[in-house]
Amino acid sequence: MRRNPLQFSLVAEMDRHITEAELAVALVKLRRRHPMLGVTVDRTAPAAVYRATSAAIPVTTLAEGTPWQAVVAAEQTRPISPAPGGPWVRAVLLPGGRRCDIVLTFAHQVTDGVGGLRALLDLVAILDGAEPAPGRVPEALEDLLARQITAPETTDTSGATDTASPSADDPRMSGGGELAPFSGQVPHLQALALDQELTSRLVHRCRQESTSVHAALCAAAAVVFHRRGRDFVRVLTPMDLRRACGLPDEVVNRFAGARTASEAHEADDFWKLARGTRESLARQRTPGALKAAGAALAEHAPTSAEEAEAMMGAATAADIQITNLGVAEPWRQSTETLTALWGPGQITQLRGEHVLGVVTVGGRLRMTELTHDPVAGLVGDIAVVLAEACAGSGNGADSGT
Repeated sequence: MRRNPLQFSLVAEMDRHITEAELAVALVKLRRRHPMLGVTVDRTAPAAVYRATSAAIPVTTLAEGTPWQAVVAAEQTRPISPAPGGPWVRAVLLPGGRRCDIVLTFAHQVTDGVGGLRALLDLVAILDGAEPAPGRVPEALEDLLARQITAPETTDTSGATDTASPSADDPRMSGGGELAPFSGQVPHLQALALDQELTSRLVHRCRQESTSVHAALCAAAAVVFHRRGRDFVRVLTPMDLRRACGLPDEVVNRFAGARTASEAHEADDFWKLARGTRESLARQRTPGALKAAGAALAEHAPTSAEEAEAMMGAATAADIQITNLGVAEPWRQSTETLTALWGPGQITQLRGEHVLGVVTVGGRLRMTELTHDPVAGLVGDIAVVLAEACAGSGNGADSGT
């Protein structure tokens, strides 16, 4: 964290005015609900441990009309301090007359994207009058997996007609990435929302084609890169272990990475590529496979920053990372005031990376991409490929910028 800051931001657009004082009070309640939002890390002992901190989650209010896109990009240039003291989360309030935007930025050491979304939805609910009960400190992931998974499991793909290409042992799959020194440079951001009609068509067509929306997103991103001349495209998917292994919906890290890949000729059959992607992810998502991966990591834990960086470069190298938080379900009283969600927006310091955050709420799928090596129109082209694949006509997306 000292050498390679890793943090992400999520945005809630709200159709109501909120003051900084209201937000500060709500954040106190949110901390009680999710203890990991009130911790720092103590590294004085041989093994680092989380410690509770009494410091409040900091809130910054910016000038009315400040676009959230500029804030999310700028948040990547301000590392959350690894020094003991304040919590590893912060908030930015963007007033806009009778409405506002709220940006929450989390150190990845305390939670993942799904946990961050849980925190943001709970914050919106608190602002709308909810009174959540205090939460408990999450258990260690290793302990949960050991208890939840007692035997290896496999996914039955005997009826599958599409297999992911190339195979997992293809040497091109294991090529590592290079971590760039943190520079504080503002990343480029593209954001776009599919309209409700295209989002609905995408969900319906994915069901018809026996695949998933996430697999279709991966296929669309791969097609865009193939059309731009790349022969081999790798897509990294952070997988939520809560859903895969039946773990509690808590604000904490509960994810594992999975990579899929394609060759240029596969871009000619979009839905076959999407089905193959789904099958590959399903094999990597079985509880037995996840438990084995966790055990391997524990057995070969890095002993230095250099080893940790090398492991990160090897595990996360890809042409694009797609973090899909799925369909967000706001508290019933928040369905009118919460008008949009965006993110997660982040970069990971890998050279050439493209990190695409996806979340769906109110029937609209929204995409947010951050990178230091922009590909003009990347997010818009992904939307175009999805529209083409769904046999749509006309423009099915509008800009979120």
